[in-house]
Amino acid sequence: MIQRIQSVFLFLVAACMFGVLFTDIWVKIEGDDLAVLNAMSLTHSNDDTVIATVNTIYLAIVACLASAIAMGSMFSFKNRMNQVKINTLNALFIAAVMGINVYLVFLKGIPMFGEEVNQGNFKAGFFLPIAALVFNRMATRFIWKDEKLVKSVDRLR
Repeated sequence: MIQRIQSVFLFLVAACMFGVLFTDIWVKIEGDDLAVLNAMSLTHSNDDTVIATVNTIYLAIVACLASAIAMGSMFSFKNRMNQVKINTLNALFIAAVMGINVYLVFLKGIPMFGEEVNQGNFKAGFFLPIAALVFNRMATRFIWKDEKLVKSVDRLR
């Protein structure tokens, strides 16, 4: 299992999605106002006073599910076609995390400041799902290569 390259890619998918839980996704600083989006909340504060907080625990739940699905796929190495199906399902969860990120930044975070030119800074948590999606695709590609190799060897026997 571990000696297969797709297992490494699936571990990287799980690590990226787990990393979303502990990194900031978006930060906007406008004078004394600060808005921070992470997997647990979107917080708007002025100096040390919290103005508004939006609960985003659903983002953390979907990211945890994507991480768990990647680990489950990594340990279902005996059935490659099932692994491909699991990876396809995981791609949907990762895309959901990306969509939720965009929704929270552009429809919840930026409007907290009114009409501002500065859109804030995207942090590592915004880009980790993109990396996870790439790693997921690479794992699926190598699973297909393994399946093709096994079928060609079966044909030769």
